[in-house]
Amino acid sequence: MALWGTADGLYSPGTVSVNYGNKTITGSGTSFTAAGIAAGTVITIGAGGTFGSAVISGITSDTLISIATTQYLSGEAISGIGYTLSQRPVYTLEDSNYGNGGAGAGSTIASIYGVDIYEAQSNVTTQYAVTHAGWVGIKTYVGSEGTLRVKTETLVAMSGISTNEGPTYGAVGDAADDTIFPDRLITILSQPSSAGVGTTETATFSVSASVYPSASLTYQWQFSSTGIAYTDLSDDSTYSGTATTGLGVTNTDASLDGYRYRVVITADGGASATSSAATLTVS
Repeated sequence: MALWGTADGLYSPGTVSVNYGNKTITGSGTSFTAAGIAAGTVITIGAGGTFGSAVISGITSDTLISIATTQYLSGEAISGIGYTLSQRPVYTLEDSNYGNGGAGAGSTIASIYGVDIYEAQSNVTTQYAVTHAGWVGIKTYVGSEGTLRVKTETLVAMSGISTNEGPTYGAVGDAADDTIFPDRLITILSQPSSAGVGTTETATFSVSASVYPSASLTYQWQFSSTGIAYTDLSDDSTYSGTATTGLGVTNTDASLDGYRYRVVITADGGASATSSAATLTVS
């Protein structure tokens, strides 16, 4: 049986703070009850040189979760920091290459990615080619000759091992017991562009995207007044098209000056991609 989750990346906006004493994480602008996020999900705090990772042990609300242990976190104060969520193998937190910051020795940088069969096929001619779909550890480093080198290691492979052990072990090929939906590859073809308008005018933001293999896409526009935490929008007297490829902002006034808008695009099966943010200038 493959130890494989339904998604390698799980989206939730906002920032987080950690209470080491009671092993809780409090979010600002977060949505921890979103689909796919559950006990066992790994939360990695920070980007690049991170503060480490932890396993979610319970979800109290959109803004409060508990974690199983703090031993995989750096111990530094964590307040108002970005984060990522995934269903990567929990045991990798014990691996010094992938736990507590995700960096190996020297200039080696190690990360873990969930690579499905479509993604495995799409990069076969690049340095990042993988030998098997599954949870893959990828290490990048600069060799002694000064060139970039990439090492990939399949940590947990998607099933594909023939077995005649009987119905308990699934069908031949062992794929039936993989709890995975196809992780579609979403490509944003055109990003939202910043717009400048006068008061009482209408601003529009648009996006276009493709997905492979083919699937239905849904859209959720968000706004931020600071560029840090984003909030989902819904249609009202100011906003229209909040669940489409085009967002309209009507009756603009000075209070909206500097607002940023982006869209989260989601495919059937849970894969998602977030556009870059566009800024509204009201003069």
